[in-house]
Amino acid sequence: MASIITGLFESQSQSHQIGQDLENAGIQNQDYIIYLRDEKAHKEIKTSIWKYFFKDKTEPVDDSLAVSVKVKDPEQIEKIKEVFSKNNCIHQNYFENIKFRDAKSLDFLKKIIELHAKREIYNSPDINYRGQSAGINAEVNFGNPDTQS
Repeated sequence: MASIITGLFESQSQSHQIGQDLENAGIQNQDYIIYLRDEKAHKEIKTSIWKYFFKDKTEPVDDSLAVSVKVKDPEQIEKIKEVFSKNNCIHQNYFENIKFRDAKSLDFLKKIIELHAKREIYNSPDINYRGQSAGINAEVNFGNPDTQS
């Protein structure tokens, strides 16, 4: 089984540059996947969906881009992280023991990332909240023998 690094980038227009940078870093063409969409959604559809879900007036400029790279050793991991950083990677994940052929499916990859995110939430430490105390009240007896009954 292989390990992979996935990266999320802002725009699909970055695909050519990211591919070149990966190959310049010594990553072979068959060891990375750039997930491109054949069909672009019309701007009106993307904008209406965005506004419906996020109640935001910001208009999406372009579709995001996902990239997966098979890694073999720690040196390669560092090279890939440098390429991702150079190309303004929004978010990256490192996954061990994933078959690279399974990672060719973007739906499979999304599912793995979703499960990883849920695991991170469930593994977060317990939060203890302590409110303010009212302090000492009048019912406290400090050992005065005259007030004890």
